[in-house]
Amino acid sequence: MTASSSALQTFAPAVAGRARWAVTALFFIHGGVFGTWAAQIPLVKDRLGLSPEVLGTALLCLAIGALAAMTGAGALSHRVGSATLVRISGVLFCLFLPLPALVPGLGTLVAALFLLGAAGGVMDVAMNTHGAQVESALGRPIMSSLHGMWSLGGLAGAGAGGALLTVLPPLAQVTVMAGFLLAVLLVAQAWLLPVRSTPAARDTGGPWRPGPGTVLLGVLTMLAFMSEGAVLDWSAIYLRDELGGMAGLAGLGFAAFCGTMALGRFLGDGLRRRYGGLTLLRAGGLLAAAGLGLALLMPHPVPAAAAFAIAGLGLSNVVPVLLSAAGRRGPAEAPRAIATVATLGYVGVLVGPALFGYVAGWLSIAAAFAMIAVLCVTVTLLARATAPWVGESAS
Repeated sequence: MTASSSALQTFAPAVAGRARWAVTALFFIHGGVFGTWAAQIPLVKDRLGLSPEVLGTALLCLAIGALAAMTGAGALSHRVGSATLVRISGVLFCLFLPLPALVPGLGTLVAALFLLGAAGGVMDVAMNTHGAQVESALGRPIMSSLHGMWSLGGLAGAGAGGALLTVLPPLAQVTVMAGFLLAVLLVAQAWLLPVRSTPAARDTGGPWRPGPGTVLLGVLTMLAFMSEGAVLDWSAIYLRDELGGMAGLAGLGFAAFCGTMALGRFLGDGLRRRYGGLTLLRAGGLLAAAGLGLALLMPHPVPAAAAFAIAGLGLSNVVPVLLSAAGRRGPAEAPRAIATVATLGYVGVLVGPALFGYVAGWLSIAAAFAMIAVLCVTVTLLARATAPWVGESAS
């Protein structure tokens, strides 16, 4: 059991088991919305005649919306309960998905993306909070596999969305996808745990401030997201420009990284039960750094892509373990701790690509990847300090 389980209601195994499948569906839906939107981005760009720079600025508003909403999502989840909040934000997330395909211009696109990001950010906090509560009710780790389902949802949303675009106009395609994801949400939400903070837990006696432990978990999440984003955004460019890979091989690093990331997450819960979260954090940071280092030593795109796959395996469980640790802070702190950790993680999503680009411009792409390898080593070095929350030994 996690540290917070004693403060939560006790549920029958069947109830907890159904809740596990419900929260799994939530992660799939969240990833599915983003995957569907990814398939729409080129169409929105062409329809509105946006330059790459303008489109990039508009896309930034999605992350800004998520960050802005996350700052209050933890307190809201603490007050109304994660199940209630994930129902509301999940419905809005699905309903907002068609908005970018409807807007007539740049100003309305920015507003639509801000709303989409805000709903997604709140849902992100609420579903991770509920996942931590279900983890407590089950008495075993599930967070890694939940994040694995997010990856599958993203792949399914992009794949199914792309396939539908061959037979449906863009607005019809995104409406069908949003309707399907909303239907799954409405079915799954009935199985969520009715977990809420106790009145005593809600009475904190003043504004909540994250402690050093929560901040540390958030900083490590930020480093992990910066590392993930660097590989996702720049691996194809590295294989093409630095190693001379053809267009067909350039995306191999991206695909290999995503594949091992999903695989590692589905294996992660069992590994955490056997070896403990601390071991998984330490080994993950070292494995990611080793994979990035090997990628820089390889003279050909194919072995370099295999090295990126090693990095994906290493990073796969870092964020799930850290978010699960935030959920161990007890019912009075868990929702806001998870919100703090997730918000700092999104800061990494925003800062990472820009920092990587600056280093790559000043020095080289290889130097920028070396910097990311150092960040991964930093995760390993700081992991020991997370032991009180992550779990020093296998549970």
